[in-house]
Amino acid sequence: MSLLQKRNMKSKLIIFDFDGTIADTSPGILDSHKFALARMGRIVPEESELLKVIGGQLLKTYIDVFKFDEQSAVEAVRIYRERYANVGINLANLYDGFEDLIIQLKNYGCNIGIATLKAERFAKEMLKKFNMLDKFDVVCGMDKCDSQTKTDLIEKCIEFCNVNKSQAILVGDSSNDLKGAEAAGIRFIGVTYGFGFKKNVEYNFITADSPREVYSAVQKINNKQKEDIYENGSVCSNQNEQRETSW
Repeated sequence: MSLLQKRNMKSKLIIFDFDGTIADTSPGILDSHKFALARMGRIVPEESELLKVIGGQLLKTYIDVFKFDEQSAVEAVRIYRERYANVGINLANLYDGFEDLIIQLKNYGCNIGIATLKAERFAKEMLKKFNMLDKFDVVCGMDKCDSQTKTDLIEKCIEFCNVNKSQAILVGDSSNDLKGAEAAGIRFIGVTYGFGFKKNVEYNFITADSPREVYSAVQKINNKQKEDIYENGSVCSNQNEQRETSW
């Protein structure tokens, strides 16, 4: 195996979704949706229905799910965020074991990022409350125009940390996260302790049932990549190693 292959086979950037991956933010999100919908004169759905929209782009949710026209959706999102800033932001709880996970990943040599459809200012403020903001190398959240996709935010993290897509993994709890990772062309770990993916269900990607299991999942992906490189690159490795010098 060449030195370049050895260097690139390990993941260097782990990107996390926020809601349902880093923290249980559901109390504040549900409260803000209920408040905004009631203020806009709409019937408030059951909590079981509101839970299904967590993790999606907010403006798109109000248009596609709650059936607002664009102008009304913009106003509803404004009300939602005003309520979230005053109330919802204080109702989140960091998942047990997540801080230890970040320490493990840092010791493993990984950069740590966040790609969230939550407003970036909210994500950073909540991380400050958790005393976690300084543990992340990059935090990319939704802009004021609600114009970015999950894929856009993933790619911003990758560009900021200056790594190859082959060296990045997204960790998330929903199909929105999976689709974003696939569109960005990076690997994915699904967590089953959040709002989307469920335990004891067969998926075509690696899953983790707790923050503590995410570290093992990262190692599993790296070991699989190492096996693939050995299998596919062993023929020319000796020639490459002769031409390469130390880093």
